[in-house]
Amino acid sequence: MGHLRRTRTHHSKIARLPRRAQLTARSELTETGTVLLSFDVIDEDPFRFTPGQFVAVDLVHPQLGYRRSPYCLYGGSEAERTFQLLVRIVREGPVSVFLGDLEVGDVVSFRGPSGHSMLPRERDTHLVLMCTGVGLGPCRCLLRRLAREDPGRRITLFWGLRLEEDVCLLDELLALERELVNFTWEISLSQPRGEWPPLQGRITETVPPLLERLDDKQFYLTSNGVMVAEMGAALREVGVPGSRIYEESFFDHRHRPSREAVQRIVQRFETDMTAEVRAFRTRYSSG
Repeated sequence: MGHLRRTRTHHSKIARLPRRAQLTARSELTETGTVLLSFDVIDEDPFRFTPGQFVAVDLVHPQLGYRRSPYCLYGGSEAERTFQLLVRIVREGPVSVFLGDLEVGDVVSFRGPSGHSMLPRERDTHLVLMCTGVGLGPCRCLLRRLAREDPGRRITLFWGLRLEEDVCLLDELLALERELVNFTWEISLSQPRGEWPPLQGRITETVPPLLERLDDKQFYLTSNGVMVAEMGAALREVGVPGSRIYEESFFDHRHRPSREAVQRIVQRFETDMTAEVRAFRTRYSSG
Protein backbone atom coordinates (compact mmCIF):
# COMPACT_ATOMS: atom_id res chain seq x y z
CA MET A 1 0.00 0.00 0.00
CA GLY A 2 3.00 2.29 -0.19
CA HIS A 3 1.89 4.12 -3.34
CA LEU A 4 -1.44 4.87 -1.70
CA ARG A 5 0.36 6.40 1.27
CA ARG A 6 1.84 8.92 -1.19
CA THR A 7 -1.65 9.39 -2.58
CA ARG A 8 -2.80 10.45 0.88
CA THR A 9 -0.19 13.23 1.04
CA HIS A 10 -0.99 14.38 -2.48
CA HIS A 11 -4.69 14.21 -1.72
CA SER A 12 -4.35 16.57 1.24
CA LYS A 13 -2.93 19.30 -1.02
CA ILE A 14 -5.58 19.29 -3.75
CA ALA A 15 -8.69 17.87 -2.11
CA ARG A 16 -11.89 19.14 -3.68
CA LEU A 17 -14.39 18.46 -0.91
CA PRO A 18 -14.73 21.32 1.58
CA ARG A 19 -14.79 19.70 5.02
CA ARG A 20 -11.95 18.23 7.11
CA ALA A 21 -11.76 15.39 9.63
CA GLN A 22 -8.82 13.84 11.46
CA LEU A 23 -8.45 10.15 12.18
CA THR A 24 -8.33 9.52 15.93
CA ALA A 25 -8.58 5.73 16.11
CA ARG A 26 -8.65 2.69 13.86
CA SER A 27 -9.54 -0.91 14.62
CA GLU A 28 -8.82 -3.78 12.27
CA LEU A 29 -11.86 -5.94 12.92
CA THR A 30 -11.14 -8.86 10.59
CA GLU A 31 -8.29 -10.31 8.59
CA THR A 32 -10.53 -10.09 5.54
CA GLY A 33 -10.33 -6.30 5.39
CA THR A 34 -12.99 -4.79 7.64
CA VAL A 35 -11.87 -1.74 9.63
CA LEU A 36 -13.61 0.70 11.97
CA LEU A 37 -12.36 4.28 11.66
CA SER A 38 -13.06 7.13 14.10
CA PHE A 39 -12.74 10.79 13.11
CA ASP A 40 -12.89 14.21 14.75
CA VAL A 41 -14.40 16.96 12.61
CA ILE A 42 -11.81 19.76 12.59
CA ASP A 43 -13.44 22.40 10.40
CA GLU A 44 -15.71 25.15 11.73
CA ASP A 45 -18.98 24.14 10.09
CA PRO A 46 -21.85 22.58 12.09
CA PHE A 47 -21.89 18.80 12.28
CA ARG A 48 -25.34 17.22 12.50
CA PHE A 49 -26.52 13.84 11.28
CA THR A 50 -29.29 11.29 11.49
CA PRO A 51 -29.06 7.50 11.02
CA GLY A 52 -28.91 6.56 7.36
CA GLN A 53 -26.88 9.57 6.28
CA PHE A 54 -23.42 9.38 4.75
CA VAL A 55 -20.25 11.36 4.19
CA ALA A 56 -18.41 11.46 0.87
CA VAL A 57 -14.61 11.11 0.99
CA ASP A 58 -12.33 11.98 -1.94
CA LEU A 59 -8.77 11.50 -3.16
CA VAL A 60 -6.64 11.85 -6.27
CA HIS A 61 -5.18 8.49 -7.26
CA PRO A 62 -1.86 8.58 -9.17
CA GLN A 63 -3.18 6.26 -11.90
CA LEU A 64 -6.95 6.59 -11.71
CA GLY A 65 -7.26 10.32 -11.06
CA TYR A 66 -9.98 11.89 -8.94
CA ARG A 67 -12.15 9.48 -6.97
CA ARG A 68 -14.95 10.05 -4.46
CA SER A 69 -17.03 7.53 -2.52
CA PRO A 70 -19.89 7.82 0.01
CA TYR A 71 -19.77 5.96 3.33
CA CYS A 72 -22.77 5.61 5.63
CA LEU A 73 -22.16 6.60 9.22
CA TYR A 74 -21.63 3.78 11.72
CA GLY A 75 -22.00 6.24 14.61
CA GLY A 76 -20.78 9.47 16.05
CA SER A 77 -21.58 12.38 18.33
CA GLU A 78 -22.96 15.73 17.26
CA ALA A 79 -21.92 17.30 20.58
CA GLU A 80 -18.34 16.03 20.30
CA ARG A 81 -18.25 16.48 16.49
CA THR A 82 -17.12 12.92 15.81
CA PHE A 83 -18.12 10.18 13.39
CA GLN A 84 -17.24 6.57 12.66
CA LEU A 85 -17.10 4.62 9.41
CA LEU A 86 -17.22 0.85 8.93
CA VAL A 87 -15.14 0.15 5.82
CA ARG A 88 -14.37 -2.98 3.83
CA ILE A 89 -11.04 -2.60 2.04
CA VAL A 90 -11.22 -3.91 -1.52
CA ARG A 91 -8.51 -3.49 -4.14
CA GLU A 92 -11.09 -2.46 -6.73
CA GLY A 93 -12.12 0.46 -4.51
CA PRO A 94 -9.29 3.03 -4.33
CA VAL A 95 -11.05 5.16 -1.70
CA SER A 96 -11.49 2.13 0.56
CA VAL A 97 -7.78 1.31 0.21
CA PHE A 98 -6.92 4.93 0.94
CA LEU A 99 -9.04 4.89 4.10
CA GLY A 100 -7.59 1.57 5.18
CA ASP A 101 -4.08 3.00 4.82
CA LEU A 102 -4.74 6.02 7.05
CA GLU A 103 -2.79 6.44 10.25
CA VAL A 104 -3.97 8.20 13.41
CA GLY A 105 -3.48 11.93 12.91
CA ASP A 106 -4.09 11.90 9.15
CA VAL A 107 -6.61 14.36 7.76
CA VAL A 108 -9.22 13.60 5.11
CA SER A 109 -11.52 15.86 3.13
CA PHE A 110 -15.23 15.07 3.08
CA ARG A 111 -18.68 16.42 2.40
CA GLY A 112 -21.82 15.88 4.42
CA PRO A 113 -23.46 14.35 6.29
CA SER A 114 -26.27 14.09 3.75
CA GLY A 115 -28.84 11.58 2.58
CA HIS A 116 -32.12 10.16 3.83
CA SER A 117 -33.03 9.39 7.42
CA MET A 118 -33.63 5.80 8.54
CA LEU A 119 -35.69 6.81 11.57
CA PRO A 120 -39.05 5.02 11.44
CA ARG A 121 -42.12 7.17 10.92
CA GLU A 122 -44.53 4.68 12.43
CA ARG A 123 -44.29 4.11 16.15
CA ASP A 124 -45.58 0.54 16.53
CA THR A 125 -44.05 -1.43 13.65
CA HIS A 126 -41.61 -4.30 14.10
CA LEU A 127 -38.37 -3.22 12.42
CA VAL A 128 -36.62 -5.89 10.34
CA LEU A 129 -33.09 -4.91 9.35
CA MET A 130 -31.44 -6.93 6.58
CA CYS A 131 -27.85 -6.04 5.79
CA THR A 132 -24.73 -7.62 4.38
CA GLY A 133 -21.09 -6.80 5.05
CA VAL A 134 -20.47 -3.18 6.04
CA GLY A 135 -24.17 -2.54 5.44
CA LEU A 136 -24.28 -3.14 9.19
CA GLY A 137 -22.92 0.41 9.60
CA PRO A 138 -26.11 2.43 9.08
CA CYS A 139 -28.13 -0.22 10.91
CA ARG A 140 -25.89 0.12 13.95
CA CYS A 141 -26.25 3.90 13.78
CA LEU A 142 -30.03 3.48 13.81
CA LEU A 143 -29.92 0.97 16.65
CA ARG A 144 -27.83 3.30 18.80
CA ARG A 145 -30.32 6.13 18.28
CA LEU A 146 -33.27 3.88 19.11
CA ALA A 147 -31.49 2.63 22.24
CA ARG A 148 -31.71 6.22 23.49
CA GLU A 149 -35.10 7.22 22.14
CA ASP A 150 -37.20 4.05 21.80
CA PRO A 151 -35.54 1.22 23.76
CA GLY A 152 -38.69 -0.91 23.83
CA ARG A 153 -39.07 -1.07 20.05
CA ARG A 154 -39.23 -4.57 18.60
CA ILE A 155 -36.28 -4.96 16.22
CA THR A 156 -34.76 -7.94 14.41
CA LEU A 157 -31.42 -7.73 12.62
CA PHE A 158 -30.26 -10.22 10.00
CA TRP A 159 -26.61 -9.74 9.02
CA GLY A 160 -25.32 -11.59 5.97
CA LEU A 161 -21.61 -12.39 5.75
CA ARG A 162 -19.56 -14.76 3.63
CA LEU A 163 -17.09 -16.54 5.91
CA GLU A 164 -16.53 -17.20 9.60
CA GLU A 165 -13.52 -14.88 9.32
CA ASP A 166 -15.86 -11.99 8.43
CA VAL A 167 -17.70 -12.17 11.76
CA CYS A 168 -16.93 -9.23 14.04
CA LEU A 169 -18.52 -6.66 16.37
CA LEU A 170 -20.19 -9.33 18.49
CA ASP A 171 -19.52 -7.31 21.65
CA GLU A 172 -21.41 -4.38 20.14
CA LEU A 173 -24.37 -6.55 19.16
CA LEU A 174 -24.51 -8.05 22.65
CA ALA A 175 -24.37 -4.56 24.18
CA LEU A 176 -27.29 -3.51 22.00
CA GLU A 177 -29.17 -6.59 23.17
CA ARG A 178 -28.88 -5.30 26.73
CA GLU A 179 -29.97 -1.77 25.84
CA LEU A 180 -32.81 -2.66 23.46
CA VAL A 181 -35.08 -4.99 25.38
CA ASN A 182 -36.86 -6.37 22.29
CA PHE A 183 -33.85 -6.61 19.99
CA THR A 184 -32.70 -9.92 18.48
CA TRP A 185 -30.14 -10.64 15.80
CA GLU A 186 -28.86 -13.46 13.61
CA ILE A 187 -25.83 -13.87 11.36
CA SER A 188 -26.22 -15.81 8.13
CA LEU A 189 -23.07 -17.09 6.41
CA SER A 190 -23.25 -17.75 2.68
CA GLN A 191 -20.00 -19.79 2.48
CA PRO A 192 -19.28 -21.32 5.89
CA ARG A 193 -16.26 -23.62 5.87
CA GLY A 194 -17.30 -25.65 8.89
CA GLU A 195 -20.32 -26.24 11.04
CA TRP A 196 -22.01 -22.87 11.52
CA PRO A 197 -24.85 -23.30 14.04
CA PRO A 198 -26.90 -20.22 13.03
CA LEU A 199 -28.18 -19.53 9.52
CA GLN A 200 -26.39 -20.84 6.42
CA GLY A 201 -26.98 -19.17 3.07
CA ARG A 202 -27.60 -15.71 1.68
CA ILE A 203 -30.15 -13.72 3.62
CA THR A 204 -32.42 -13.74 0.57
CA GLU A 205 -32.50 -17.52 1.15
CA THR A 206 -32.53 -17.81 4.92
CA VAL A 207 -34.67 -14.90 6.12
CA PRO A 208 -38.02 -15.13 4.24
CA PRO A 209 -39.17 -18.45 5.80
CA LEU A 210 -38.51 -17.00 9.28
CA LEU A 211 -40.98 -14.13 8.91
CA GLU A 212 -44.35 -15.46 10.02
CA ARG A 213 -46.10 -12.11 9.60
CA LEU A 214 -45.48 -9.21 7.26
CA ASP A 215 -48.29 -6.79 8.04
CA ASP A 216 -46.69 -5.54 11.28
CA LYS A 217 -43.20 -4.99 9.90
CA GLN A 218 -41.07 -2.23 8.43
CA PHE A 219 -38.06 -3.39 6.40
CA TYR A 220 -34.59 -1.91 6.04
CA LEU A 221 -32.31 -3.21 3.27
CA THR A 222 -28.67 -2.02 3.36
CA SER A 223 -26.43 -4.06 1.13
CA ASN A 224 -25.10 -4.46 -2.40
CA GLY A 225 -27.46 -3.45 -5.16
CA VAL A 226 -28.29 -7.02 -6.14
CA MET A 227 -29.61 -8.00 -2.72
CA VAL A 228 -31.44 -4.71 -2.24
CA ALA A 229 -33.14 -4.86 -5.64
CA GLU A 230 -34.11 -8.53 -5.40
CA MET A 231 -35.35 -8.46 -1.82
CA GLY A 232 -37.12 -5.13 -2.30
CA ALA A 233 -38.94 -6.45 -5.37
CA ALA A 234 -39.89 -9.66 -3.55
CA LEU A 235 -41.26 -7.75 -0.55
CA ARG A 236 -43.42 -5.65 -2.86
CA GLU A 237 -44.53 -8.81 -4.65
CA VAL A 238 -45.81 -10.33 -1.41
CA GLY A 239 -47.69 -7.14 -0.61
CA VAL A 240 -45.43 -5.01 1.59
CA PRO A 241 -46.08 -1.32 0.78
CA GLY A 242 -43.12 0.58 -0.63
CA SER A 243 -43.48 3.08 2.21
CA ARG A 244 -42.41 0.32 4.61
CA ILE A 245 -39.25 -0.59 2.69
CA TYR A 246 -36.06 1.45 3.19
CA GLU A 247 -33.37 0.70 0.60
CA GLU A 248 -29.68 1.69 0.59
CA SER A 249 -27.29 0.05 -1.85
CA PHE A 250 -23.51 0.47 -1.79
CA PHE A 251 -22.72 -0.61 -5.35
CA ASP A 252 -24.55 -2.11 -8.35
CA HIS A 253 -27.06 0.67 -7.77
CA ARG A 254 -28.82 0.13 -11.09
CA HIS A 255 -29.21 -3.62 -10.86
CA ARG A 256 -32.51 -4.85 -12.25
CA PRO A 257 -33.48 -8.21 -10.80
CA SER A 258 -34.70 -10.95 -13.05
CA ARG A 259 -38.22 -12.20 -12.65
CA GLU A 260 -36.85 -15.63 -11.81
CA ALA A 261 -34.67 -14.31 -8.97
CA VAL A 262 -37.57 -12.39 -7.43
CA GLN A 263 -39.91 -15.37 -7.69
CA ARG A 264 -37.43 -17.63 -5.93
CA ILE A 265 -37.47 -15.27 -2.95
CA VAL A 266 -41.26 -14.94 -3.07
CA GLN A 267 -41.56 -18.71 -2.91
CA ARG A 268 -39.40 -18.74 0.22
CA PHE A 269 -41.78 -16.25 1.86
CA GLU A 270 -44.62 -18.60 1.00
CA THR A 271 -42.96 -21.73 2.36
CA ASP A 272 -44.76 -21.50 5.68
CA MET A 273 -47.21 -18.74 4.87
CA THR A 274 -50.15 -18.69 7.25
CA ALA A 275 -53.70 -17.78 6.29
CA GLU A 276 -53.19 -14.44 8.04
CA VAL A 277 -50.17 -13.61 5.89
CA ARG A 278 -51.97 -14.71 2.74
CA ALA A 279 -54.84 -12.38 3.61
CA PHE A 280 -52.38 -9.54 4.21
CA ARG A 281 -50.77 -10.13 0.83
CA THR A 282 -54.12 -10.22 -0.94
CA ARG A 283 -55.30 -7.02 0.77
CA TYR A 284 -52.27 -4.95 -0.23
CA SER A 285 -51.88 -6.46 -3.69
CA SER A 286 -55.51 -5.69 -4.57
CA GLY A 287 -55.19 -2.17 -3.13
